[in-house]
Amino acid sequence: MPRLPPSLPFWFHLTIELPASINFFFNPSEQLSPPAPQSHIIIRQYAVLLLVSTLIALIFALRPIDGTSRNVAGALSVYHLAPLTRAGSRIWAGSVEYGKGLGGPVVHLAVHAVCFGGLAGIFLSRTKAHETSKMQAG
Repeated sequence: MPRLPPSLPFWFHLTIELPASINFFFNPSEQLSPPAPQSHIIIRQYAVLLLVSTLIALIFALRPIDGTSRNVAGALSVYHLAPLTRAGSRIWAGSVEYGKGLGGPVVHLAVHAVCFGGLAGIFLSRTKAHETSKMQAG
């Protein structure tokens, strides 16, 4: 069985969140029901923060996994808990019709679960370099 690249969860985060950030930025009215015009600036600010998280993911996808990569993966994994919870609560409440943009709550639940699991997996993993530096320090 072929081994997946260790940086794959960073690439997956980037692939999933880049379209979301673009959608939030250019279509802020689709995010709230009914949208208040003054909320557009906040939604666009969130879009920029999401874009920044994809740039961070790109930086760490292009470098070897080390202790810093593990910590960044842990931080990015925490982000995915919020959309996971939101999608789960929509499914639980039976409101799967609202928010069908970018796949709807069932797709969001699955995608964010994969992102969370992959990034949390990097955070919880131990690299050879980490173990070597730990042994040298002790």
